Amino acid sequence: MKGIIFNLFEDFMVETFGDEAYEEIFASAGLQTTEPFVGPGSYPDEDLLALVGKVVERLGIPADEALRAFGRFCIPPLARRFPVFLAAHSHPKDFLLTVDTFHSMEVNKLFEGSQCPRFHYESPAPDRLVMRYESARRLCALVEGLLDGVATHYGIPIAHVQTACMLRGDPACVFDLSFPPQEGTS
Repeated sequence: MKGIIFNLFEDFMVETFGDEAYEEIFASAGLQTTEPFVGPGSYPDEDLLALVGKVVERLGIPADEALRAFGRFCIPPLARRFPVFLAAHSHPKDFLLTVDTFHSMEVNKLFEGSQCPRFHYESPAPDRLVMRYESARRLCALVEGLLDGVATHYGIPIAHVQTACMLRGDPACVFDLSFPPQEGTS
């Protein structure tokens, strides 16, 4: 996993718990990585999962809830760091339809060696989008949080229902998204 995810998770933990608590969580997580996480670096997925596990212990919440909270947290800092990806769109559906392209192409340019998740789309109506998420990491709860963060960023609600899940044995996670009708459409 690329270091930028760890950098964002560090920011999330510091904002949620404070610097001192973050240092305690980091020290007690038993990470394989001993040096600071650097954005373009690559680190074991297990290190992120260990940090999430410590957050789960500290808050007494399920891992899915912690990953959703982290996903919601990620969008504002990503929008500040990479404004070109979000600023080109005025609606979450338009942005979401670009995620696979920019994630697989642009992220690999910025962070060589990324193992990007894949997204596939169906657009059955102007106010709906079906997203298929495929990743060996199976972080569908993180995707749910990212969807919530995107909705907040654009100020347009996204109702989402997960209709298939890799954690339940499905080949991919499928999210059925609904948006409020846009003016001028029906």
